[in-house]
Amino acid sequence: MKGSLIRFCTVLAALGLVSMAPARAAAQDSCGEREAPPGPLVSAEWLKRHRADSGLVLLHAERSRAPFDSAHIAGARFIGMGSFTTKRGELLTELPPMAQLDSLLESLGVGDRGRIVLYGETLPVTRLYFTLDYLGLGNRVSVMDGGLPAWGAAGGAVTPEATPVPPRAVLTVKPSPEVLADARWVDSHRTDAGVLLLDARTREEFDGTRPEEGVLRPGHIPGAVNLDWTTTIADGKFRELGQLKQLLAGAGAAPGREIVTYCRVGTRASALYFVARMLGYRVRMYDGSMNEWAGLTALPVATRDPARP
Repeated sequence: MKGSLIRFCTVLAALGLVSMAPARAAAQDSCGEREAPPGPLVSAEWLKRHRADSGLVLLHAERSRAPFDSAHIAGARFIGMGSFTTKRGELLTELPPMAQLDSLLESLGVGDRGRIVLYGETLPVTRLYFTLDYLGLGNRVSVMDGGLPAWGAAGGAVTPEATPVPPRAVLTVKPSPEVLADARWVDSHRTDAGVLLLDARTREEFDGTRPEEGVLRPGHIPGAVNLDWTTTIADGKFRELGQLKQLLAGAGAAPGREIVTYCRVGTRASALYFVARMLGYRVRMYDGSMNEWAGLTALPVATRDPARP
C-alpha cells in the first residue's frame, strides 16, 4: 500500500497536480509532504520557514537586555531572566507568583493560541521553557537550537531596532505542579529505585571540593548522579538525540523511571530538564536545589568518596 501511494504521488508530481490550487493542501496530505508539527527543539531553518506563521510569538531570553539591544531577530520580544525568576528568602532563583507570570506573558503578546519559540543564551532559554511548561504551555513551546549564531549561519537577518510593543493578549494558564519537586518530595523519593536524581553541576561542585555561593554545606544530595549539563551541548547546539539518549542512559535513565534534576539554584538543572522532556521522560525539577537543600540541616549532604578515583 505504501509503495502504491508513493508511485501515485510521483505521478501526480510529474503531472504537476500536487501544486495545483485548490487541491494543493489535500494532495500534500495524501502524499506525505506536509511538515510534521514542531517538537520542543527546532532549527533556525524551521524558524525561517515559519517566522510569519499566524500567532507565532518569538521570545529572546537573556540574563540582561544588552545582547538583545545589540542584535535580535526582527519582531522578537525581549524577556529577561529576572522577570520570570524571583528571590524568596535565602533562595536565589525561584518561580514568581502565578499572577505575575501570567501578566508578564500577556504583556508580551502570549495568548491562548499560537506557537511560542524561544532563543537566546541556553540557560535563560531552558529556564524559561521550564517555567512555561509549569504553566501548562509546554506543548506549544519550542526552543530554536543554537541561538543567534545558528540563525546567522542559516542566513537569517538581525537588527538592533526596538520591537514595537505588541497588543496585550489574554492567557489562561493551567499549572502543572507535577513538573516541580520540593525538598520534602526529593527527600522522600531519593532512595526510590523508580526515581533518578540528576545533579547538573560540575564534578567538583558535586563532590563538594569547590565552594558555591549560597550553598552552606558543599556536596550533593545522597543518591544523586552527576551529569554536568554542559555535556549535552556541542558547538553551541544540543547534541543529536541519539547522543543525548546515551548520556542519560549512562547516568541511569530508563523507560518508566522518573527523572528529577537539580543544581545550585535551579538554572543549570533546567537544561537537563529540557533534554529529558525532549526525550520523552517523565521529569521534575527541584527548584530550590542545593541552595535550599544544604540550608536544611536536618537533610543529609554527601561529599566525594575518598575511595573513588
